[in-house]
Amino acid sequence: MDRKKFSLYSKIIAVAVGFLIGWSAFRGELIIAVAAIAIGMIILYLLKSRVKQVIEDERVFKISEKASRRTIQVIGITTALLGLSIISLSRSGYLELFEVGYTLAYFATALLMVYMVFYAYYSKKLGA
Repeated sequence: MDRKKFSLYSKIIAVAVGFLIGWSAFRGELIIAVAAIAIGMIILYLLKSRVKQVIEDERVFKISEKASRRTIQVIGITTALLGLSIISLSRSGYLELFEVGYTLAYFATALLMVYMVFYAYYSKKLGA
């Protein structure tokens, strides 16, 4: 299989998985969404292993590293600030926002903790 066919198939699978996730949300059944994601990932993995040409090289990995790091920075900081803002709003009278604020703050904390764990792991593994 060549890269163009793989690209086409991966787009079709992404649309199908998106449709199934939307359908499962409409029906209120989580298992359909989880199964759709798992099956989609397995199919993509099997299709990727059949591609004869090079799909990813060092440049793609470097771009991915930079994009991932910037995403963590932007999402982490934005979520933390938004969570703290919502918590402060909840203390000034909007009590229904209290749980939302803490959820965002905990999410930001978990995101940064996972980042730190992976950073430590790869720092040891790659000797940096």
